[in-house]
Amino acid sequence: MNTQKIKKIFFTYFLVWWIPILSYLIPFLVFFLGNVLKKDLLIEISLALFFLNVLGNVISAIVQIAIKKWYFLFPQILITGFLFVFVTIYFTFSAPDYYGANKEIPKGIEIYEPSVKEPTVKDFEAFNLILTSSFQPGMYHYFTNYIPTENGFFFLKAFEITSNDPLSSERMKIRSKVTVENAETKIYSGEFVIYEGSWGDKYGARIELWFEPLHGKEYKITERNYIIEGWMR
Repeated sequence: MNTQKIKKIFFTYFLVWWIPILSYLIPFLVFFLGNVLKKDLLIEISLALFFLNVLGNVISAIVQIAIKKWYFLFPQILITGFLFVFVTIYFTFSAPDYYGANKEIPKGIEIYEPSVKEPTVKDFEAFNLILTSSFQPGMYHYFTNYIPTENGFFFLKAFEITSNDPLSSERMKIRSKVTVENAETKIYSGEFVIYEGSWGDKYGARIELWFEPLHGKEYKITERNYIIEGWMR
């Protein structure tokens, strides 16, 4: 395709009022393909194409005024405005997340499913960190019988096993925080949420238990590998 043909297509896009509207099919088709293949990259590309086409519709509407076909800007602006609001609301409240969809759970390592019931004292004979499932996938409780020698707080760090990606790192420390005062022999418990991924897309994560003293540097107590899934907002 030579330069002249490219220029002609480019200018036709802005001059013919219905072409920018029809072009919304392209990002929606890419979005559909991303959902079928469960690829976050395609979802992100579809969103970029959508907003690029929004800009194209706005420019085309201005062109319609310039060529004295101002009445065509109304369907362009109305349809663009509706789709903009729809897409914004959709991605704000229920954006797809396929982080865990194409990841494999490693073989040849010790990895566990979260328990469906609270642990008993006997369960801590082998481990001092135990995870249990909450009422929704992606939400978890953790339990430990580790007794610190000073006041402070427990918290968790989580990493996807194959990539070592930090999971929910901005919220994990605050969400999983459990304060320890006047350390005593007991089972401490906290909760946390994994935001990466969606229900049903399970993957492996390394869950690390940490402790931060009131006066001193944080340190890791233990770690265990678990099969987890993300919480769907």
